Amino acid sequence: MEEYQRKLLDRVSDKVIDLVVFLISLFRKGWREKNRSRISEWRLMFYALNRSPIGVAGLFIVLIFTFIGIFGPMIAPYKYNYFPIFENPDTYLSPPGKYYLLGSDHYGRDLLSLLLQGARTSLVIAIIVISIGVPIGITLGLIAGYFGGKVDEFIMRFTDVFLAFPPLILAIAFAAVLPERLSDLIQTNAYLRDFLLWVFALDRREAGNISRLLAVIIALAIVWWPGYARITRGSTLTEREALYVEAARAIGLPSRKIMAGHVLPNILGPILVYVTLDFGSVVLTEAGLSFLGLGATPPIADWGRIVYDGSQFFPNAWWLIIFPGLVVMLNVLGWNLLGDSLRDILDPKLRRSIEFKVKKTEKVSENE
Repeated sequence: MEEYQRKLLDRVSDKVIDLVVFLISLFRKGWREKNRSRISEWRLMFYALNRSPIGVAGLFIVLIFTFIGIFGPMIAPYKYNYFPIFENPDTYLSPPGKYYLLGSDHYGRDLLSLLLQGARTSLVIAIIVISIGVPIGITLGLIAGYFGGKVDEFIMRFTDVFLAFPPLILAIAFAAVLPERLSDLIQTNAYLRDFLLWVFALDRREAGNISRLLAVIIALAIVWWPGYARITRGSTLTEREALYVEAARAIGLPSRKIMAGHVLPNILGPILVYVTLDFGSVVLTEAGLSFLGLGATPPIADWGRIVYDGSQFFPNAWWLIIFPGLVVMLNVLGWNLLGDSLRDILDPKLRRSIEFKVKKTEKVSENE
């Protein structure tokens, strides 16, 4: 049995894996014993990630923004819809350090509080868009690659229709049309309205503006699945000819079980890398839509909208562009650094060179 040199980050990742394994074992008895090799593989993958400075930096940035996205509205010094300008006109476009750490906007609102609130908006939109677009793309790609023939031709031509338009242009079209049609749905569906207000950490008075956020989510989800369909289809075309797939067919397993239980687990590597990179792309695209006036509307805080409002007062109120721009840049950079590192770790050939940095030269016997 090989022994590994463990650093501080390795011990932390071991604790995280132990927690995940414990939670899975609560619902699936005997899972730990049946998947010892898989658990060891997870540990080794984390050890490799911990020895990648780029990967650690990306993971650190991602965790910070995830924490801010979850708890930002709670730790913000002021509410996003608090307008100090009515109490103190001097807060109008006050520079950093005068009244607030990062300055204020033209409503006198604390920019730091707006950025913390905006982190929730970006995180929620990115999670929902990825959660909708990825399963659609994977499902269509699996069906197209596995069955081939006319099924493959129909799905791929349908995918090409979406790929023929630049994603941002198509998202702009949907985001401009959908809000009016979604407004009635939100007003008549109290459960949906309350859920969206809760997940975005908004007051009930913003119920009338929530349709614009929902429109952005739907618009991005509609244009986000084609890339996953392409990647999944290409990988499935290779895997469907493998011996383990032929063996599964020979014993009579239905196609859906072969695709979900055998093909999909073996093609998840490139998909996970693509998902990681796409989180940053969704944040950037969503900020772009808000900058164009198609996303959140004041007083709802959104990074792209803050930059747009700040552009009206540039260069005098430079902080309204510089600080939100840095936040968006760091968020996208973190996801890209993490995705680039995962690409090396999930590739068996590239990861082998990293594993040599993890393993000790000596070996210990099973009895030791």
